[in-house]
Amino acid sequence: MASITLREGTFRKLEKLRKKDEPIEEVIERLIESYEEFQSYIEEKWEKVIKDRDKFVSLDEYTSSRGL
Repeated sequence: MASITLREGTFRKLEKLRKKDEPIEEVIERLIESYEEFQSYIEEKWEKVIKDRDKFVSLDEYTSSRGL
């Protein structure tokens, strides 16, 4: 077991996310899991952008083709 110190503002934010009678540790676990899922989603989307980058037109190419 480990202890952490939180600023009061941070603790209040965790309290707002807390379900009835849920331990703060579980709130933190849910946040970590959400972060990991979101990070995986972003990485997946970024890989798709990189893979499909030849399908995109640069802003410079777009503006010059439109005479802007």
